[in-house]
Amino acid sequence: MIKVKKHLEAINRTLPKEPSRMFKYRLDRNERNEPFSEKFIDQVKKKMSGELFMVYPEMDSVYEKMASWLKVDPAKLVLQSGSEQAIKSIFEAFINPGETVLLHFPGFAMYEVYCNMFQAKVVKQSYDSGLNFDWEAYKGMITKDIRMVVVENPNGFLGVAPSPEELKAIVDAASDKGAIALVDEAYFHFHDETFIDWVDRYDNLVVARTFSKAFGLAGLRAGYLVSQAPNIVSLKKVRPAYEMTAATALLVCELIDNIKEVTAYTAATKRNLTELREGFRKLGIATSESKANFVAARLGEAAIHDELRRVLGEKNILVRRPFREESLKEWVRISTAPPKIQKVLLDELSKILQKVER
Repeated sequence: MIKVKKHLEAINRTLPKEPSRMFKYRLDRNERNEPFSEKFIDQVKKKMSGELFMVYPEMDSVYEKMASWLKVDPAKLVLQSGSEQAIKSIFEAFINPGETVLLHFPGFAMYEVYCNMFQAKVVKQSYDSGLNFDWEAYKGMITKDIRMVVVENPNGFLGVAPSPEELKAIVDAASDKGAIALVDEAYFHFHDETFIDWVDRYDNLVVARTFSKAFGLAGLRAGYLVSQAPNIVSLKKVRPAYEMTAATALLVCELIDNIKEVTAYTAATKRNLTELREGFRKLGIATSESKANFVAARLGEAAIHDELRRVLGEKNILVRRPFREESLKEWVRISTAPPKIQKVLLDELSKILQKVER
């Protein structure tokens, strides 16, 4: 057996086997649950030639299209195979062993995994049981010993977001202390509040985005970073030979050219989110002030969560387990879905709650 590096021994990345999630309503991982239009799929199929599979990806046109769409200089942009690989490149380029990264909790799990991979120290602050977060205290934790501070805008588990003023204060504090400010905007298209326009002002700012959420390309893996040009030069030192597959590049470009496929979905998602939160409210269930394509709902005791997963699972509707953390164990994240599926969810939850009340 080949012995792994000493600092990696404690990292366990083995995933349990699970049944296929294809052709089900996936309310567990924030993927797109609305189909693409048949017109768009037919259009893509016509461009999926065998040549596309045989030739190495040609990325110049993708960078040009992306930069034009984002209205940024191409020199301020780097693409990657998923935002998690984009985030990993920040650790590869900028984080040295022993340096400290400031995280909020809950948050994207790969941040802590990468800290362990690259031997960085972790300092964390948590949301409380009411989903409140003290951004002033978080800002106060940014000292000269912090190498990078992460802010999810909005949070990928609760859907809540700092105000623009709170976010700016965090980036300002990081700038003052010489720390990297990583603003994760995975759910930007649902939130509509972005910090990308501030890249020219802050030389310590990196904005991360993904194509997995609003663009619905979770299965193809595409993401990107925007920062000042010298930072992008450094990030490109650790990029792979090709940032994404040719098929992924094609879909990214086609969706930008047919952006109504994205805007129609985000508009529907916002409507579905409003209806879902209202449905929970009628059942007496508290929810987060989500700005994303999901909501955190306070279902209460574990038995309710377990029964809901069982009943919905029989109907090919997937929901995730509740949070394991003590302060959040009554809460669960539930993605939006077409109205008929959300109605099934709420109806089944209503039946479960009635049984509990008896």
